[in-house]
Amino acid sequence: MKKPHLILFFILNFSLAISSQIVIKGKILDENNKPLTGANILAFPTNNGKLAHNVSDNLGNYTLSLTKNTTYNTSISFMGFITRKEILNNTKKDSIINFILKEDPNKLEEIVIKYKIPVRIRKDTTTYNTDAFTNGKERKLKQVLKKLPGVEVDRKGNVTVKGKKVTTLLVDNKKFFTGDTKLAVNNIPADVIDKIDVIEDYHENAFMKGLEKSDEIAMNISLKEDKKKFVFGDIEAGLGIKNRYVLHPAIFKYSPKTNYSFIGDFNNTNRKSFTLRDYINFDGGLDMNNLKEVIQSPVVKLLRNQNFTASKHKFGGYNMQHAKNEKLSISSFLIALSDKTNSRVENFRNYLIDNITERLREDERNNQNLFLGKIQFLYKPEENTRIKYYTKFEKTSINQTIENNRDLANSIINFNENNLINSDKINSYLKAEKKFSTYHTSQAIVNFNFNKIDDSTNWLTNTNIFPNNIPINEKESINVLKKSSTEKFEYNVALKHFWILDNVNHLYFNVGNNFEQNKFKSNLQQDNTTISNFSNNLYHNQFTIFTSILYKKLIGDAIFTAELKYQNYYRTSLDLNNNSSYQSNLLLPKIEMDWDITNRKKLIFKYNLTNTFPSTRQLISNNILNNYNNIYTGNTDLKETFYHFVSLSYRNYKTYGWSFYPSIYYKIRNNQVQNIFNTSTIFNIINPINIDTPNKSLTTNFRVVYNYKYWKATVLTEYTNSNYATFINNNKIKSNNNSFLTRASFRTVYDNKPNIDFSYSQTHKDNTNSLFSAISNLSNLDVAVDYEYKNWKFKTEYLYNFYKNNATKNTNSFNELNASIFYQKENSPWGFELLGTNIGNNISKLNSTLSSNLFSERRTLVFPRTFVVKAIYKL
Repeated sequence: MKKPHLILFFILNFSLAISSQIVIKGKILDENNKPLTGANILAFPTNNGKLAHNVSDNLGNYTLSLTKNTTYNTSISFMGFITRKEILNNTKKDSIINFILKEDPNKLEEIVIKYKIPVRIRKDTTTYNTDAFTNGKERKLKQVLKKLPGVEVDRKGNVTVKGKKVTTLLVDNKKFFTGDTKLAVNNIPADVIDKIDVIEDYHENAFMKGLEKSDEIAMNISLKEDKKKFVFGDIEAGLGIKNRYVLHPAIFKYSPKTNYSFIGDFNNTNRKSFTLRDYINFDGGLDMNNLKEVIQSPVVKLLRNQNFTASKHKFGGYNMQHAKNEKLSISSFLIALSDKTNSRVENFRNYLIDNITERLREDERNNQNLFLGKIQFLYKPEENTRIKYYTKFEKTSINQTIENNRDLANSIINFNENNLINSDKINSYLKAEKKFSTYHTSQAIVNFNFNKIDDSTNWLTNTNIFPNNIPINEKESINVLKKSSTEKFEYNVALKHFWILDNVNHLYFNVGNNFEQNKFKSNLQQDNTTISNFSNNLYHNQFTIFTSILYKKLIGDAIFTAELKYQNYYRTSLDLNNNSSYQSNLLLPKIEMDWDITNRKKLIFKYNLTNTFPSTRQLISNNILNNYNNIYTGNTDLKETFYHFVSLSYRNYKTYGWSFYPSIYYKIRNNQVQNIFNTSTIFNIINPINIDTPNKSLTTNFRVVYNYKYWKATVLTEYTNSNYATFINNNKIKSNNNSFLTRASFRTVYDNKPNIDFSYSQTHKDNTNSLFSAISNLSNLDVAVDYEYKNWKFKTEYLYNFYKNNATKNTNSFNELNASIFYQKENSPWGFELLGTNIGNNISKLNSTLSSNLFSERRTLVFPRTFVVKAIYKL
């Protein structure tokens, strides 16, 4: 693929930026020539150009990127020292200038200057005054964040700061909807933002900070004073070719006591406002304890497919926060989603044992509905007491029809599959925290969950497509129905006490229990007649008691943590007169070292031993028909799986200049629950067992970032290796998977020039087992260019990927061109946009997977070309 005009544009743009800039650097010292860490240096151009600034590092070093042949008024300040002001006349070349500050005898607490400091760093909080970085033409929070040093925003709305992901989004110190960044960055207007705080080690409860370690990073959006008692937002509406339509209102009302937010999205394009990632964040994120449950959730089936050929998307989100008084606050949100989508997947499968190939085309029609809600009460009767209670509820309905066309050994078979899933889920959570004194703090948590899922699958066919060991009555029309029902009730209680022995030694005690009551029922019928050996009626209860002691010690600038957890687990299972039980006692250690070498350099080491227990479905004693060619048989004797996890990560961050983020992760799974396969032709019987062979995985990655005032460059390399074993027809099959990823990106943030956002990645996969070997390569190019000229904004995005697989000799290239033209007259509430997606009208994407007994290559059809004209009205 040759794009000489794009390369030429990139080179000219880059060369222009380099030739018009110079670098001034040096040290900021006190009168004893000792470096001042965190001193602010600001350079104000006399010609009303863009302000330059920096903050000195632990060695007192600073760097300023200035415009050539421009005079700057410079201010150097540090708390407790006299502000120094210098004039840099007509800067022409790179220079080294050191500044010495004199101690202020009056010890002024605050230095008042004409300009707001653009960036202020205070321990774990970084504050950005956004006016120093914006030009007033930004529409949404997303465009503002892209201009802040050290902040990155990807196309999906994920925000990272200093290489770490922002996990909670606040507006005026209140959580915005679920706290996820996506809804905020794409909907909050840019002109209402006063400043942005990034808070590391974020805690909802201030007096728990320093006691509980938090990996949370919060971003707090402070609104301008005139927007805190005001209705703001915008409404987008548009029409396009082939009856396309878009309606997207985003309306906010903020006041000192009560805040309201509403976001809606109604369209029949490929745009989705609520994705699988959003749901996972709503449900508390992923961890080892709920991973299986989330993967098997019907909501995942609803949201995970993002490739479709037709769509009708309806989304509405409402958020309310009310401070009744200083002690009590109430918040709630409701999210409703309705999706109707069509999709097509063409699957080439190679069943490795008998080397049989199959081609399967699946045409899906989905009608999916989701309703989520949450109401929360926060009560603070006094400064050192905090009680939080919330209830979450979820209702899901999925109706899916799949038309299958199967070509097996040149024999064509058509059959239909109808799936109906209904799910109800309620979660109640109570947490009370009390600080008794400087040295003693306690915490109590009580959590209740209830989840019910009804699932049915109906196969309609004129040919017997099922395994031979299912006694199907051969007839002209075959109707097979699978029904299953799952109920889960769970409660958790945990009590924790934090004891501060002294300034460098902490001791924490934790005790709690977990109880689960699970019911699972399933059966298989043909024409309302139950098929033998496919009925399950399992009652599965498990009870866990745990206690732990944690010791934390401050050694210099490093925090060392060691924890030992004792866990007693007991379960009983009753399924159609089969009664079994299992008990285990475990000691689970955890070690962590968190070393803040400087305020910009950090080293983290972690080791922990964790375990997971088999799910209810894995403990059944009879069969389940997973798919038309796949039978699953449970195992009542399954035991727990152990995970040894070791990681080492390093961060060396600079606002401007080089930043480095290397890391390594190693995981060993022992006594793993692994599926064994008994296979014949295309049919499989799957049975889970605990295997002795460990499952090993290693991941290393190294990310380098160079931040310049007007552009940023990033290079990432990542290598992943996994080794595991399965059993097929009583033969042990060893698999070795290798994956190499290299990605380079470049982004500019000029005010009055075209900006480029460039990303190129190369993924190489080498998957090998005893039966098969596949090497695949995937190249991805993503280039976006945007330019502002007076009242116009032009943006174009080009995506290209090339896939090649040596096993099938297949290649596939896919490219997508999107573009938009936006017009809004200054000071006018009206804006207009012409938007085109998939302008080249590409048809499909290709990828492949390899498991122990199956190689699969999938061709997925994508959304067709779309043109929409939109009108936007700013409130």
